[in-house]
Amino acid sequence: MVSFITAFIQWAPIGLPKGLVSIIIVSAILSFLLTWVYKLTIDKKYKEVTERQKELNKEIKTVKDPARMNELQSEIMKLSMQSFKMSLKPMIITFIPVIIIFGLLRSWYAAAEIGNIFYWGANLPIVHDGGGWFFCYIVFSFVFSLLARKILKF
Repeated sequence: MVSFITAFIQWAPIGLPKGLVSIIIVSAILSFLLTWVYKLTIDKKYKEVTERQKELNKEIKTVKDPARMNELQSEIMKLSMQSFKMSLKPMIITFIPVIIIFGLLRSWYAAAEIGNIFYWGANLPIVHDGGGWFFCYIVFSFVFSLLARKILKF
């Protein structure tokens, strides 16, 4: 099993950097699964609350009256708390599995001796001279999450 995982992580078709294809596949699968869990567990009222927040934010840009502005901001704060409470359930459900998966990925990429997948030549603060599996995961999961939301109509 370990040799299969190492071979999968090091797989580099058509001259791509080692680790790139595997992290793209992992981020796609994980993004779709997380979006699906969120869609299953979030109440339909969540969409109504977020739509109302958008409406209030548009209205707040046009309001000149300070009393009305405070009233709108107060309602936005209440709606923000409601949406946070609604999104807490899927967050709790997915937190432990994601932490476990990230721990496994970290050890697998270390065992496969994959450091940076991308190199940008300059030694930058925080990110140094390249991006490893976690950097690539963040970039690709952002893209795949947007795609998953479109496909799953969430």
